[in-house]
Amino acid sequence: MRFARDMLTQYVGRMFLVRFVGLLIFFVIILQMLDLLNRSSDILAAEGAGAEQMLRYISLRTPQIISQFTPFAALLGVVLTLAGLSHTSEITVMRAAGMSVNRVLFPLGFVCGLVTLAHFIFHETVTVRTSELLDYWEVNDYAVDLPPESDVRTDIRISYDGEFIAAESAARYGGAVVLTGVTIYDISQGLIDEAIEARSARFEEGAWRLFGTRGLDAINQEVTETGDVIWTNSLDPELLFAMTLEPEQTSLPELAAKIRQLNNDRADTRAPMTALLSRFSKPMATLVMPLLGAIAGFGVHRQGVLLARAVTGAALGFGYFVAENLALALGSLGVVPAIIGAFFPLAIFMVVGFSIILSMEN
Repeated sequence: MRFARDMLTQYVGRMFLVRFVGLLIFFVIILQMLDLLNRSSDILAAEGAGAEQMLRYISLRTPQIISQFTPFAALLGVVLTLAGLSHTSEITVMRAAGMSVNRVLFPLGFVCGLVTLAHFIFHETVTVRTSELLDYWEVNDYAVDLPPESDVRTDIRISYDGEFIAAESAARYGGAVVLTGVTIYDISQGLIDEAIEARSARFEEGAWRLFGTRGLDAINQEVTETGDVIWTNSLDPELLFAMTLEPEQTSLPELAAKIRQLNNDRADTRAPMTALLSRFSKPMATLVMPLLGAIAGFGVHRQGVLLARAVTGAALGFGYFVAENLALALGSLGVVPAIIGAFFPLAIFMVVGFSIILSMEN
């Protein structure tokens, strides 16, 4: 009997793994095709672009799709596996052989644990780097002869030292740091007192020099041309690049170092800290899927009931993803602590999943 239970456990694990891999490949192919159709005109618009650039885009975009949709594939894989076993009465046979609900779900949980570990390693070693390369390529309009990679930030929006700073880009050129399309808003009690627009800015001798500037006096409604001026703000280039880093394109050690730098400069760390913790919580979402999808496989499967259970399991899983995105947004905005934003949905849906299993076991 023990040998039979072990065989059934391996059987369920293999069945789920096959469905998970198939669904993930399906998602990658469909979403990559849709994304490529949307981007192909931009890629081929570059001078000398051809099939090689299309393949390059696919190679850089595919890891992002894999990382994003691994938990989705696990959710649907669990629902399809358990619904199929229930429809063919195989779960009934397993239960009759003395296997508890936990024992039936164990192979799914074990495979999901391996997927979680693989997802985390893949994201940190492949997806982060390819995301950085793809973003740099997009900034350079998918150029065929891509210039050497440099430290560039685009579409900058930060608040520091009582001012809100917006810039089209920030780039390092050797030892110099240059901003383009700069707008600086002086904010007092939530209102804009004055604003300065500049064609560009360069950090020199411990201060920012603004070029081609004009000022707006919000109180008197006056605009004046001020030429080149010195901008007195304690924002230095290192802090600027730390505040505008892209967490999904930054390795964990570098992200942790930037957060420490922001802490030392007493800058806002809510968004990067939430992003750092989410690098652990997002892969762990796969661990919740067997618990939420378990309802699809147990209980009486009269006409219509099995479908209702499968839909309920899928709906619980999609509800988790909605709650996860909402909590991460709240954590990034500082509405809730970063650790709550990253792990609260995981904890809540773990409790919900275990409650479902206990009710089915009883």
